[in-house]
Amino acid sequence: MHPVTGNPDVDATSLKRIDANTVEFTRKKAGKVVATATSVISKDGKTRTLTEKGVNAKGEKVSNTLVFDRQ
Repeated sequence: MHPVTGNPDVDATSLKRIDANTVEFTRKKAGKVVATATSVISKDGKTRTLTEKGVNAKGEKVSNTLVFDRQ
């Protein structure tokens, strides 16, 4: 686990490499898992897709998908 500062929803995060293109994140607040995320780089290296599910500091469910394209 690595400490996180400046984020009211998370105080620690850990990363696990799944394969050459995929990383999983586990995010915690006060020792409790509050979110999990996966980052995948496409085989051609031009697109990154990040998906995250969890809860924020208010207890609201959060579900995000972000897609980044290299220009």
